[in-house]
Amino acid sequence: MKNKIAIIANGYVRNLDFHRSLLKDADIIICADGGADNAKKIGVIPNYIIGDLDSVSKSSIEFFNNKSKIIKDNNQDKTDLEHALFLAETFNPSEILIMGAIGDRIDHTLANIMCLDKIKTDIKAEIIDNKNSIQLVKNRIEIKGKKDDIISVVPITDVDNLSYTGLKWNVKNLDTDIGWFGISNKVTDGKAVIDFSKGKILIIRVRE
Repeated sequence: MKNKIAIIANGYVRNLDFHRSLLKDADIIICADGGADNAKKIGVIPNYIIGDLDSVSKSSIEFFNNKSKIIKDNNQDKTDLEHALFLAETFNPSEILIMGAIGDRIDHTLANIMCLDKIKTDIKAEIIDNKNSIQLVKNRIEIKGKKDDIISVVPITDVDNLSYTGLKWNVKNLDTDIGWFGISNKVTDGKAVIDFSKGKILIIRVRE
């Protein structure tokens, strides 16, 4: 079993040292198409590059040609990130870390975030950059952090019995829908717990 798989997409990768440090303990690195340009910029060799290869530069394909396995998939019913996630799940990982998933195309960014819902529930999955960490949660989650860490809770479905403790503004047994947002809450000590009986929520941690 490969425990931790990193996927590099084609969005922003601004802090190279931050992303390089995240990749150090990845068992497998997969680039989603143009994510190979980001891998080259970071200075890592991916195990796989997958997609229809319409966004990756010719120079990166030539650079990685004898170093990485390149898989061309012309299925336009799936995004490049979906192709990368499908490949990642064939290795039965316990964790998938996705970087380069946030960019200036809001449609691509939203599609990438919603891809978290396509990942098997028993796999820990996270979109991350040097400013944000995004997880889709379908049950109880315990968050460890520092005092005043910013946590936002965004329901993407109707949610039943939403409760959280350890945050500055807590709720208890709240039934809510997709139109309710818990933005810019803060951790009051080293741990917060978010619990609910039904639904799906995005947990967004912001680093200032």
